Amino acid sequence: MANQLRHPRWSLQDIPFDRVQRGAIEEESDWFYLLAGASFVETLSDLYAHNLAEYYGGHLEARSWLQEQWEQEEVQHGRALRAYILTVWPDFDWEAAYARFVAEYAPLCQTESLGPTPALEMAARCVVETGTASFYTMIQQASPEPVLRELAGRIRADEVQHYKYFFRFFREYQTREGISRWRVLRGLWQRAAEADLEDSFLAIRCAFELRNPGQTFTQNDFRAFRKRLSVWIRRHYPFEMAIKMLMKPVALPPMVQRLLLPLLMRGARRALT
Repeated sequence: MANQLRHPRWSLQDIPFDRVQRGAIEEESDWFYLLAGASFVETLSDLYAHNLAEYYGGHLEARSWLQEQWEQEEVQHGRALRAYILTVWPDFDWEAAYARFVAEYAPLCQTESLGPTPALEMAARCVVETGTASFYTMIQQASPEPVLRELAGRIRADEVQHYKYFFRFFREYQTREGISRWRVLRGLWQRAAEADLEDSFLAIRCAFELRNPGQTFTQNDFRAFRKRLSVWIRRHYPFEMAIKMLMKPVALPPMVQRLLLPLLMRGARRALT
């Protein structure tokens, strides 16, 4: 793999934090919690990368890419979001909230929870990268603040590239393991169904409870938060892009894909909103 691919394609110095229009977003608490939660999850990517690198220890290229590019870019996403948050909401104690998130969520991230085979875990990573690429596409489209739109666009581009790498490694392992299309589809479905948003709930709870001492963030609060976000999702979520990315590992015939796409998009809209 070329050396230039082993470093982030952009840096925090490329983001004009000094031009952030605070007045456009600082009174929007849902934006604060959404970005704070995302910054915690992205920053913890060093733990995810360690687990994956251990799981794929026998694949030198995959391990190298995970450690030298994927981890570096994901952690940079977290740092960039942290810098944005502290530009708009400078009084927030990000470090304390993040430390609490790590203490609660890190024990849940174990190598044993990864997929039953290397191919199926790579397929699961395609599901995750589909979700993140779509999430940052939505943020880019919905953001009321220009610098956040630029930052989300850069992160989105990284996530799309990450998907391409995971998909390539998936195809390699699929060839070795001889996994059928239907087993891949079942694995994708299971990974999508198991996305219980536990990391998002814990991240937002940590941000909320530190910002509001003495108050408790409950599952009901989280459901209300997600209901408010459904307005953004309906307007800005890239459903067609997400479904095409999600189904690519299944490698359905083009005609079948065209027939299924509208149905799957309607189902995704109902599930997310």
